[in-house]
Amino acid sequence: MSEHNYDVIIIGGGPARLFAGIACARNELRTLVLEKQTYPIDKACGEGIMPSGVNNLRKLGVAPFLEKYPYHLFKGIRYVSAKGSVAEANFAEGCGWGVQRTKLSAALLECAETLPNLEIQEGASVACSLEENPEVSIKNNVFHPKLLIGADGLHSRVRKLANLEATIPKLKRWGCSTSF
Repeated sequence: MSEHNYDVIIIGGGPARLFAGIACARNELRTLVLEKQTYPIDKACGEGIMPSGVNNLRKLGVAPFLEKYPYHLFKGIRYVSAKGSVAEANFAEGCGWGVQRTKLSAALLECAETLPNLEIQEGASVACSLEENPEVSIKNNVFHPKLLIGADGLHSRVRKLANLEATIPKLKRWGCSTSF
């Protein structure tokens, strides 16, 4: 792969970014994923894959890499309020998978490494510009991808550069997990 000739550059390398990279590469796009951390990346989220996500992992060819790691099937969702009220429902389209985020990250990375037109750079320090044509600079190399995906998290520099900042809602999301 020519180092200055990418169709897609993805800044950020979490599970959604790796999934996007795999999808792009499977569609014959020369793809570069840039991540400042090293794999596997751990974070307190992303440990429940909904049934549609499981189906997408199967369609994209990731499931065989993930199935070798321990995971738990779950058939629905249950919420319990602080006052004890319960809301629950089973999924209509099958089961979800509960999988440790580091295992999901490792499986996605293993799948990505099998694709010749997908390159992943860990420890990447990136500068970018979103003028008329996106420009990404890494270690004195300048790239001009046809598509730049900013998947660099909650405090995304790419989102700020693209002027896509939204107002932050007053209500915050939160979640918890437990083991049985």
